[in-house]
Amino acid sequence: MNEDNGNIRFLSAISYIGVLFLVGHFAVEKNNPDLRFHKYQGGVLFSFFALLYLFDLLVCLLFSFSSGIQGILSFILTTSISIAYLFMVIIGISSAIKFEQRQLPFIGFYAVKLRESMDSRQH
Repeated sequence: MNEDNGNIRFLSAISYIGVLFLVGHFAVEKNNPDLRFHKYQGGVLFSFFALLYLFDLLVCLLFSFSSGIQGILSFILTTSISIAYLFMVIIGISSAIKFEQRQLPFIGFYAVKLRESMDSRQH
């Protein structure tokens, strides 16, 4: 990658912040290999943690009969999920800023498979 291209660096970094991975899909540089790597990884990260938060909500609703258990369980689950998400976001942003294509733990493999699947559909 051309390391003086700050736009690619910026778009790659924001790909890890919530739904901002979509910005990379509509950018002029959307076919840049580094940006493609980070936007797919950011999308999988967002989707994975959105599902985890949904699971957290369902577990809390399941235990709504007991406010004590629900409060403790909700706090533990939500805090754990949030810390894991923040950890992954920091890893992703730091690798994007350094122009590295480092796979995130647990989800990086799926992002690569998704990108390869999308590439094979386009050809």
